[in-house]
Amino acid sequence: MMKISNDTRNVLKNFSTINSGIRVKAGNKVETISNMKNILAVATVNESFPQDFSIYNLPEFLGATSLLDDADFQFNDVSLTVSDDHSSMSYFYASEGMVVAPDKMITMPETEISFSVSSQLLSDLNKAASVLGVNDLVLESDGTKITLTVKDKKNSTSNTFSRVVGEADGSTYTMNFKIENLKILEGNYEVKVSSKGISHFNNKDIDLEYFIALEPDSVFNA
Repeated sequence: MMKISNDTRNVLKNFSTINSGIRVKAGNKVETISNMKNILAVATVNESFPQDFSIYNLPEFLGATSLLDDADFQFNDVSLTVSDDHSSMSYFYASEGMVVAPDKMITMPETEISFSVSSQLLSDLNKAASVLGVNDLVLESDGTKITLTVKDKKNSTSNTFSRVVGEADGSTYTMNFKIENLKILEGNYEVKVSSKGISHFNNKDIDLEYFIALEPDSVFNA
């Protein structure tokens, strides 16, 4: 029997926005990858899971188990039993092949760009993108300062919202993200970006990291 903390539930809830299924391995690491393989997330959690198991519909699983109060989780061969003082539930695992899961960890290439983003800034960028109806987040440098801008990069008259996030080292670049790929848990992050087309978001407060692909039209000039 074990309990699953609210912190871990919050991580799983976030992971369910990246991929609705999950394969959990025995131990205290939880990871997921998007179906497009362009977002990978890895967390170390407080619990140690006793065995490997797969859940096909993670949002459903989290919703169903939230019906029980301070529940105990018993991991069986083909299903798990979730129970509290008054209720119990059986929930069957999925077969491994039904879930897209990471098959290897990403080795981050050398990074040329680094900056920090606060929980507030992430919230502001998402709100601005929603209010302005735009889908792109552009990380750019004019050689002296690093700016994050939400806009529609295909539209030269797009409304924009920008924030300076650091000082540049003389390099100029335009590194493009899709807002919909920034499915990261609220928090403060150290961000590193490689000209090879990948970024790394490392949570400063908990053991949680994301590897997010850049869009192919990104340009880096050293």
